[in-house]
Amino acid sequence: MSSSLTTLNLQRRDLDGAVPLRAYTLAPAVGLATFMAIPMSAWAASHGAVDTSVDTTPGVTNLPATTIESEGEAAYKTDRASSAKMTETLLDTPQSVTVISQQLIKEQNAQSLKDALRNVPGITFNSGEGGGGVGDSLTIRGFNADGNIYRDGVRDPAKYSRNDFFNTDSVEILKGSSSAGWGVGATGGAVNLVTKAAQLDDFNHLSAGVGTANYRRSTLDINHTLDGLGEGAAFRVNIMGNKSGVDGRDWVEDERYGFAPTLSLGLGTDTRFTVGYEYIHDNSDPDYGIPTVNGSNGSSPSRAGGASWNSYWGWRNLNYEDNESHRLNMKFAHDFSDALSFDTQFTYFHLDHDYFVTTPGGDANSGAPGLQVSKGLYRRNVNTPGREQTNETFSNQSNLTWRFDTFGIGHTLVGGFDISKQTLDSKTGALTAADRTAQGNLPVASNDWSKYPYSANSYTSAKQSVEQVDKAFYALDTLKFDEHWQLHLAVRQDHFDTRVLDNESRASQTAAWTDLGDSDQSEKLTSVHTALVYKPVHNGSFYVSYANARQPSGVLAVAQTGSIASTKGDTGKTYEVGTKWELFDGALELNGDVFETKRQLTYVDDTQGTAFTGGEERVRGLELSGTGNITRNWSVYAGYIHENSKLIKAYNGSEQGLQLANTPQNAFNVWTTYKLPYDIAASYGVQYVDDVKIYKGQGSVLTSAGQTTVPSHVLHDAMVSWKATQDVDVRLNVNNLFDKHYWAEYNGRGYGVPGAGRGATLSADYSF
Repeated sequence: MSSSLTTLNLQRRDLDGAVPLRAYTLAPAVGLATFMAIPMSAWAASHGAVDTSVDTTPGVTNLPATTIESEGEAAYKTDRASSAKMTETLLDTPQSVTVISQQLIKEQNAQSLKDALRNVPGITFNSGEGGGGVGDSLTIRGFNADGNIYRDGVRDPAKYSRNDFFNTDSVEILKGSSSAGWGVGATGGAVNLVTKAAQLDDFNHLSAGVGTANYRRSTLDINHTLDGLGEGAAFRVNIMGNKSGVDGRDWVEDERYGFAPTLSLGLGTDTRFTVGYEYIHDNSDPDYGIPTVNGSNGSSPSRAGGASWNSYWGWRNLNYEDNESHRLNMKFAHDFSDALSFDTQFTYFHLDHDYFVTTPGGDANSGAPGLQVSKGLYRRNVNTPGREQTNETFSNQSNLTWRFDTFGIGHTLVGGFDISKQTLDSKTGALTAADRTAQGNLPVASNDWSKYPYSANSYTSAKQSVEQVDKAFYALDTLKFDEHWQLHLAVRQDHFDTRVLDNESRASQTAAWTDLGDSDQSEKLTSVHTALVYKPVHNGSFYVSYANARQPSGVLAVAQTGSIASTKGDTGKTYEVGTKWELFDGALELNGDVFETKRQLTYVDDTQGTAFTGGEERVRGLELSGTGNITRNWSVYAGYIHENSKLIKAYNGSEQGLQLANTPQNAFNVWTTYKLPYDIAASYGVQYVDDVKIYKGQGSVLTSAGQTTVPSHVLHDAMVSWKATQDVDVRLNVNNLFDKHYWAEYNGRGYGVPGAGRGATLSADYSF
């Protein structure tokens, strides 16, 4: 690995930190919060904003009511989502929505998408599927969500590891079918990362940290208002440098750096413009874990060949994952009046994603090299280990928001269009014949090696080029009949076109290229969402909701697969009944809902009259959450989910009635902070994940004989912070206090990724 990192890290650090002695509520101000959502949410996250009152008079737009907190507020509670399409407070949004605030990210020292989403029961991470590539793979409420990760509302389909949050302000998770609001897919839900934005404030925050597993990190976050550029001008820059390993894992390291400048004009005025750029370079070692023998008939897996939990079964001189990304975002918003507003956003994203990765041998029946006669456990499969790919996204979203009355009914109508073009250029690398033979003849002693002593030459074995265009039009209306009743209606139509422009492969380094043929598919998909909200009092609501989801068969082609499925895409639908309450003058929010989501693989396409046969999956469940302050000194972020998942119609040889893969029946998470005397705060976290079922092979065929039960686990984390001076904060985090051994991800091909062991980091934040 490279030498120690010298790049200075710049990361935002929230203003102030302890639980307040007093909180003063400001009355709501008239304005257009919809298009101030991103800068206002960033301001609210750092200042503990709490919406305690909203004027529901038709035609009136409200800025979020704000609570000004003294130092130390654990600002876990967020009142509004960042999207301009979500015009109501979260209290009055008829859907399960979870927000991971900047304060929670900071307290937990969460640096990646995986770190942040540990706080959300109902989300699990899938292990890489051999040739399926390296990167974040999510399951939300039992359904794959690989194509449903967004950045500032723009779909980010590329499959790569989102390892650093230095420029991420918060994470929003929408549960249930969400195509009408977010676009194609989103059967079980969607994840939206909200970027940090310039503010009308002046601050300089420097942070540095050291820890176990060779952890070293520094960040800088500078924000200043500007003179000479008109009213409301501000500039912000975040810079980051990081080098670290993984506690309890040998030879797994990550080195990255990045910077992100942002310029905003007209903040707080009727016309606002923001341009931001983000650059991240991330060089890491992909970890596919250790070899195992799969369980059968529901039994648990076992470590194969005596592999220890910390052992590294990769080649540290060969394996790597390099990500280099550029993101340009421009936003413009104008308020014509209190009743009419317009906003538009253009995004360009470029990602170079290269890796060389191999998978551990394991179960002889799992598709991995497995246990071989006279050789014991064969270490690695490196037949097609490499890939070089480039993803690009061009996106424009525009919204017009109009508030008006008809016959005494108040309307908040959002109409808009979403046009995006996404491309993939990919080259897959395979070992040359001679080196592949050498890999197959490795001695048993190779199980103890961490470096590969021979050559591992590769050649380009496949090339793919894919282009995807989505043109969508949508309308969302919130009707307010009186102070008690609201009706939410949303409809979206996507014209989704996928074209495979190039698809070639060859069997050897000297063989001629075989053209596998181009293909294309065009689909017109209509999604709806309707919900009725009843508010018995201003601080509580009940709702009943229905939404569907439409996923094109080519939605993942531009991510990495490079191919279009032969059948039409999946359809899904969610029924949800829930309630939301704000207590203690808005300081604490309690939510609960029951839901049913179905994914259907059997339906008739009305435009073609063609029947597609498949299966049907269903998840029924209950979700509870509590976020905010219980007392002025005690804050909590907690959630629980119960999921009853089942294959209710068999397909592809699967057995009806089996539990869906990677979907725990129960999971909960609690993170709580208490302010102590002498400017000390202590936090404690507990995470429980029930056992999950994994099926041999790639998981597409569910059989009881091929079912492996990955055991449940409980993790404990802690944090202590001390405000040493007005300008200096010190924080100690200890994760996995009891050094629990567990599977963070498990793959039905005979290998699993152990979770991180016990580790500690010591950080210091300096404001100047």
